[in-house]
Amino acid sequence: MSSNLNKIRSKEVVKSNQSKVYLVIFLSIILSLAVTFTFCSQIFSEKFTLNSASIEIVKEGNHQIIKVPTGGNLQEAINKANGGDIIELQAGGTYYDIKLPNKNISDFITIQSSGASNLVPNQIVKPNQSNQMAKIVTRGKGGSAIIAETASHHFRFIGIEFTPINSDYVYNLLDLGISSKKPSEVPHHLEFDRCYFHSINAGVTRRAIALNSANTIIKNSYFEGFAFPEQETQAICGWNGTKNIQITNNYIEGGAENLMFGGADPVSAEMIPQDIEVSNNFFNKPESWKGKNSIKCLFEIKNAKRVQFIGNYLENNWLGAAFRVTVRNQDGSAPYSTIEDVIIQDNIVNGAGEGINILGKDDTHPSQTLKRLTITNNLFLNIGGQKFEGGGYFIQIADGEDVLIANNTSFNFGNLATIYGKMPRSFVFRDNIAGYGNYGIHSEDNITAKDWQPSFLNNVIFNIRNLGSNDIVIPANNFLAQDLKSIGFSNPEQKDFRLSSNSKFKGKGKNNSDIGSNLKPINKPF
Repeated sequence: MSSNLNKIRSKEVVKSNQSKVYLVIFLSIILSLAVTFTFCSQIFSEKFTLNSASIEIVKEGNHQIIKVPTGGNLQEAINKANGGDIIELQAGGTYYDIKLPNKNISDFITIQSSGASNLVPNQIVKPNQSNQMAKIVTRGKGGSAIIAETASHHFRFIGIEFTPINSDYVYNLLDLGISSKKPSEVPHHLEFDRCYFHSINAGVTRRAIALNSANTIIKNSYFEGFAFPEQETQAICGWNGTKNIQITNNYIEGGAENLMFGGADPVSAEMIPQDIEVSNNFFNKPESWKGKNSIKCLFEIKNAKRVQFIGNYLENNWLGAAFRVTVRNQDGSAPYSTIEDVIIQDNIVNGAGEGINILGKDDTHPSQTLKRLTITNNLFLNIGGQKFEGGGYFIQIADGEDVLIANNTSFNFGNLATIYGKMPRSFVFRDNIAGYGNYGIHSEDNITAKDWQPSFLNNVIFNIRNLGSNDIVIPANNFLAQDLKSIGFSNPEQKDFRLSSNSKFKGKGKNNSDIGSNLKPINKPF
């Protein structure tokens, strides 16, 4: 019995020793493979591939190209990416809603279509190029295709189509920082280049981008279809934490407003939208929207500081003013709401019910007063009349400080200016060419009084409605033209409304400038 037991124990010891030997051999193999892998990766670090079930990672130098096939896990790719990496999506492929996390990076993660190289840089993309784009969609239920999480940053999108996939109501196709409570929480350093944003006929998408982010660039992109009956829709709107924004060289459709800043209360004064540049865009409301969708204006500011709106082409605001610059403490919780240091310059407006509506202080809730608004060298065509619904005025204004309106040319069928409520302080309206309409300058005050002369000076006011001379009253030191021919435009038949060399108003503006706008003939982007 004892002898058998010893034999069994002896065999167990042998087996145990063999297991240890096998374990040592196994660990040696693993270690050898690891060393070999590290050695090879260092030698061939320029390029190697690591596959998972849904993504392919190709290492190039210090960065990665993460390829995500159609149906692959884009969120997994984003979570694995580092600054400088490229996430390549398949052109024509569809990917589902994602979140942009806050990563410890200082270089951009670029998410682009495999067909991005076929989209010409610095050119606005068009819907018929969507086959070169990858599609990121929202699955509905009020959700967004992209949610930028708290303080997320350094993400760039190139050649991406954003759209709903079903008829569910969508509040924001892209939600960029809607819930930020302070500047440190605001998403920042985001870019969208050659992207296509659109709604679908079924359902409602209220806006393409909730632009509550900082250091954000939107360029060379196409926004289509964001308009619905009885809906306050925009292509782009920012109201809380929006800062250091560039919106340039885009085609932008929007129903109530194509582009708006304000419209909801920011959580604090430091979160007021600020430092915004909007340039060289094409704003449009298609004719098919007329009488069907809710329409207000093309560009609106309700609460913002330091905004430049320069060199844009705007058309077809079928109802109401092309521009609304109106201070609004929208929900009554932000008495610090204001509009300050705004420049509207070198723009062409072709078709609107009215020109510019300016409200210098909220007439519903407590607010600050508008300060330093400059509107210069713009061309307004077809303002009012039979095709566009509204009062047809060039300017409507109440309250405000330091407002300059100079060197504009306006073909308005309504009043030259309507002043209601309080007259703005330091208001100057000079060197403009504009239609008299029916009543010229409409105000409760006596516009022929001496006090008015510094405010309305050196304007060419033409009799666009062919009124009798006894029905026209203008302040002193302004000019009345009975018809367009007497103004001396270069070539009105070709829409060239610069003054000709033999115009009697040539060089008669301030500092020997021409009266009116010097913009070249209309050159529509499309």
